[in-house]
Amino acid sequence: MVSQTVSDDRISLTQLPRGGRARVSGSTLEPRDAQVLRAMGIRPDAELELCRLGEPCIVCVQGPGGSSCRIGLARRLAERVFVSPGV
Repeated sequence: MVSQTVSDDRISLTQLPRGGRARVSGSTLEPRDAQVLRAMGIRPDAELELCRLGEPCIVCVQGPGGSSCRIGLARRLAERVFVSPGV
């Protein structure tokens, strides 16, 4: 498992309120899971908006130039992605 220290100002993606915006600040994902999420745009400093909490957890990933896409994540993965709210 890839472990990363998480400071007090960071929360799990699943703790973000619906419609909340945040910046990815770390994770405790297995390397393969982290690689898959990076390929989908969920990487350190990526801006996210939580659209739906549940199974799947739906997030909107903000891309360069104002583009965005919606991605469904298994809750077990979303719980291990940490964000800094208030982007």
